[in-house]
Amino acid sequence: MTENTAKNERPAELDLLFQRVGTYRESSDFQELLQFVKKFRALAPYNAMLLHIQRPGSRYVATARDWLEKFGRTVRPGARPLLILKPFRPIQFVFEVQDTEGDEPFPEKLLSPFKIPAENHEQACRNSLSKLLKRLPADGVSFHKADNGSCNAGSIGPAPDLPKKYQIYGKDKEVLVKYHLIVSKNLGVPETFATVLHELGHLYCGHLGTPDPSRWKSRIIKDKNIEEFEAECVSWIICSRMGIDNKSETYLHNYLNKNHAIPPISLDSVLKAAGMIEDRIAGHVSACKLLLKDQEK
Repeated sequence: MTENTAKNERPAELDLLFQRVGTYRESSDFQELLQFVKKFRALAPYNAMLLHIQRPGSRYVATARDWLEKFGRTVRPGARPLLILKPFRPIQFVFEVQDTEGDEPFPEKLLSPFKIPAENHEQACRNSLSKLLKRLPADGVSFHKADNGSCNAGSIGPAPDLPKKYQIYGKDKEVLVKYHLIVSKNLGVPETFATVLHELGHLYCGHLGTPDPSRWKSRIIKDKNIEEFEAECVSWIICSRMGIDNKSETYLHNYLNKNHAIPPISLDSVLKAAGMIEDRIAGHVSACKLLLKDQEK
């Protein structure tokens, strides 16, 4: 997809809401949204945002079946369902805890995001980083460490067209190397993890284009401030939902406190990028078909 094609695409509905109506443009509103997305770790970031639009005060949601089978609670008559997206079907109905009733009290521990103790941060980051790196070849990404200086934690960019190189993904799939992700070998594990998240935020937000528009869309833009803000948001969302402290929190906190409004980012792309990375950590990714060696012409 060319840059011009990307510019001429109709913006996602969420971005139309963001740009024209001004929803979440103010720093305070955007900060509230991020904290809400952080709280609903069992849902994809995009679905958490959909809940916030429908009912900002939600504390916990589940389907009517899950309320009954997992918590012994039933949905109150006349309760209004909330809509979220569901894989392989258009939508799914969920209900907020205040719209349910039951003999047993709802477990309060489910209402607060779990925070990993500081002494366990490194192991949590190591585990998630290992899982994520195993799945990067599926998107044509190769990972490398370099002896970078302190001012260059990491970068991601297109791989040379020639000579072509391939990586094995899974048992026997050869996937074209499309991007090089380079991180300083002088970083600790938590810093390496946060840097990888940041650079992948650039990739999945479309800042480098795309090998397949059905995977993520191309959004090659010229404003570095927008690119950096989007990538920092992606990193913060993932780390905060895992209960891990991260440097993106300081960046966002400083920006939101100093500026009344946030940059004209694509909120749609940020939330989808964060969800894509979480899917890859969880192992839910197949190789990009357009990058498979036997698919090339």
